[in-house]
Amino acid sequence: MRKLLVLIGLLFSLFTLGQNAIKGIVYDEYSTVKGARVYNETTNNIEFSDDAGNFEIQANIGDNLVLHSLFHNKLYVTVEEIHFEEIAVFELTKFTNQLEAVELINRTDKTFDGDETNNLIENQISKDVVEKHFNYEPTPTTNMNLLAIAGMIGKLFKKKNKEPKVTFISSQDLITLFENDRFFNLKLLSNELKIEENMHHLFFEYCSAQNINVNLIKEKKTMELLELLLKYSEEFNKLIEASDDDEGDAKDRMCKDNFDVADKALRK
Repeated sequence: MRKLLVLIGLLFSLFTLGQNAIKGIVYDEYSTVKGARVYNETTNNIEFSDDAGNFEIQANIGDNLVLHSLFHNKLYVTVEEIHFEEIAVFELTKFTNQLEAVELINRTDKTFDGDETNNLIENQISKDVVEKHFNYEPTPTTNMNLLAIAGMIGKLFKKKNKEPKVTFISSQDLITLFENDRFFNLKLLSNELKIEENMHHLFFEYCSAQNINVNLIKEKKTMELLELLLKYSEEFNKLIEASDDDEGDAKDRMCKDNFDVADKALRK
């Protein structure tokens, strides 16, 4: 009898260990969802669905899962035993765009002083280049005009009150976060956000210009902060690509001009 109880206990343990991974599929009303984020809030693990909407994540009964994507609402799920028995199916709902009511009022707009604004931005960028020169030094692996990018980022900054009611995330806050946090690390910065290593500091400066509430870090609101960083990384990478294209066009024009000059000299 005792041997039978030991055998049953071993079989139960093996069965329990086999339940540590949930295999599932994510879809919406139209098709499967590629790149959906499956986040285990209990263990702080995250996985993504593949091209066919399939995923696999480690979990235990009672864990809280959050499933969503950039185009779908969040789905909250508490892990139950049934999720381990077969392929679990999770349905997401797409965002519905709703516009709030707009109240029209008469107002007198302040005259925009372009010269004053340009001078203010130039002074701010010049000061930042001196104090944080390491953010603007180009590396041998790129010919990008980082000063031009920095100038574009500087235009995003807004004047703040001396004593703002809300504290915003600074570039140093992000540097500290990615150096010490288990989830927000260099692997996520490179693989998920697609930020090249020599662009890390410039990307942090870009994010600090977006006025992100620092409470997202202090209160460990991981998913909300991740959504914002994914959004801003896409914008930042497009900015980098546009800068590369502009620089390439400029080089082509320079080569053409040199060729025309040489051709005229030969004709003489």
